[in-house]
Parts: sequence; C-alpha cells; structure tokens
Amino acid sequence: MCRSQQTVMREFRTKNFRVVCSIEPDSDVDTSFDETGETADKIESGEWEAFQTSVTVYCKGAEIGADYLGGSIYADPADFFKEHIGLAARSRAAGRNYGCYFPGMVREAIAQARKAIAAMPKVRESGR
Repeated sequence: MCRSQQTVMREFRTKNFRVVCSIEPDSDVDTSFDETGETADKIESGEWEAFQTSVTVYCKGAEIGADYLGGSIYADPADFFKEHIGLAARSRAAGRNYGCYFPGMVREAIAQARKAIAAMPKVRESGR
C-alpha cells in the first residue's frame, strides 16, 4: 500500500495524554547498501514501503514530546510496530541481543513529555 500522507498506526490514550504513532512516506530513503537494486525495485513497485515513523505525545492537544525515525523499509509497515513482541525471549533463546526501534521511540517521546511537564510553571487555584 503506497501512502501519500501521514497514517496513524497506533494510538494510546490516558485521561490527560495521547501518544500517537504514525508513519508517512520517506522519499529520501538510502538504499546504497543494496548492490543488486532489489530494494529500490521493490519500493518502486509498491511491494515494499519506505517510510518515516513518528511517536508524538500530546497533552490537551499540545505536542509535548516526540521522536522520529526515517529510512524504514517493510513489506507491511505494521510489522515495525509489532516486531518487538517476544523479542526479549527470542534474544535469550538465541544468545543474542536483537533490537527494535519502536519501544525506544515511545520511551524517548515520553521522556521528552515528562521534561516538558516538569518545566511548566505551576498554577495554583485560588481558594477564594
């Protein structure tokens, strides 16, 4: 599926916050690692999709934290958001450390949001 604009892939909500995980096309993806040209061909044909990902934290509609990653290439972009499931168990079983960017992006966006909240001036309601 070739997307022409931002697509929300996952969303988490709490009482005061919203975390939005979205993708949009990445037309400047680096395929120099691919000596055969297969990657560029599959992107061009639509079999694979090149995209950039954003994880954004909102408080009452205002952006207070975000993280971005470009250059992802997947046949199904949804896989980017679920490849971390079971990764720790697979890493232990294989005796290797497999990584995934998505959980780290969520942690970074939330860390930025926490810093933004901590830096906000405190407003007290008057008891009058």
